[in-house]
Amino acid sequence: MSNSRAERRGEPRRATGLYVHVPLCVSRCCYCAFATTTELALRSRIVAALAQEIHALGARAGRRLATLYLGGGTPSLLLPEELDAIVGAVERHFSFPPGAERTIEANPEDVSRERLRRWGQLGFTRVSLGVQSFDDAMLRRLGRRHDAATARRAAAAALDAGFVVSVDLMLGLPGEGDGALRSVAEVVALAPHHVSVYLLELDKPTALAREAAADPAAFPGDEAAARSYLAAGRMLVAAGYRHYEISNFARPGHMARHNLGTWRGRTLLAAGPGAAGHAGRRRFANVEDVNRYLACLEGGGSPRAWSRRLSPDELHRERVMLGLRLARGVEEERLATLPVPAFFERLADFLALGLARRRDGRVRLTPRGWLVSSELLAYVV
Repeated sequence: MSNSRAERRGEPRRATGLYVHVPLCVSRCCYCAFATTTELALRSRIVAALAQEIHALGARAGRRLATLYLGGGTPSLLLPEELDAIVGAVERHFSFPPGAERTIEANPEDVSRERLRRWGQLGFTRVSLGVQSFDDAMLRRLGRRHDAATARRAAAAALDAGFVVSVDLMLGLPGEGDGALRSVAEVVALAPHHVSVYLLELDKPTALAREAAADPAAFPGDEAAARSYLAAGRMLVAAGYRHYEISNFARPGHMARHNLGTWRGRTLLAAGPGAAGHAGRRRFANVEDVNRYLACLEGGGSPRAWSRRLSPDELHRERVMLGLRLARGVEEERLATLPVPAFFERLADFLALGLARRRDGRVRLTPRGWLVSSELLAYVV
């Protein structure tokens, strides 16, 4: 039985989330800066290390998981026995309340009826497909291993199998022209439950960032990328999706509960190279290098790169920053106690320009405001 302080008082332990980072990839995409490896010979050691870390995280009995998220990397690369080992480690140490959300990220080329059947048997309820584009030339440009037809078949098969399906798209890609909006139209036709639309980030050490530095004219400018983002949002909202977070759209009842828990400050446990989590005021992250991660666990040590406790002021600022990512915004009462006069001066500009709105005692950013939110949030972080 659990000996947690809450349960000793007769209170139920609050359900948490668990993120498991599976760093395996067949090849590295040119836009990716995640902690991954293409050394597939490491797969058995990685699975064993993940199971070991999950065991350590679950050492305190009685933890309940509202959400489980297997991300990557490419979790869909896992063989049945490897996925069984990871899920088995989770289920030995954690319980799930009825209706818990369990997500697995997948590349379209890995999706098959047999894999979907096995994922369902293991309790997964949600499949997040890394499509990125429905333009075959763009997919080749990005180094993706699937084509548009494969992505369509994967989404349709996952929907037919009864999963909640999310599709990832990227905008602001080199030479995309109106191909980005054609990809959005393809998603609308497929009608998944959830869509994530990300603008290409060029501030990380990736191959595509180096190309952009060498030839910036080959990439859409900020204004062109903004037009694509806003047009994509209008298309998805018109198709019945709610734009509930900067990059995320969902049909009613299908917002990503795992990510919402993170943005709303729910406890998040994390396992795997580079995985980061939080509990109360504590923030922590693992080492990113896969070989170093393995060495830590195989040597009987901790893979933590760092852990620190936020001050009350830092926690307040973080909650404001994360709250403004969401369409529901932040309560004016919470904002009023933010000790940053420059923030309120900039917020007044946002309100005057229609980049933010006040309604029902809350402040919300508009889609145009999200595009330039860094200009406001710079005063918070």
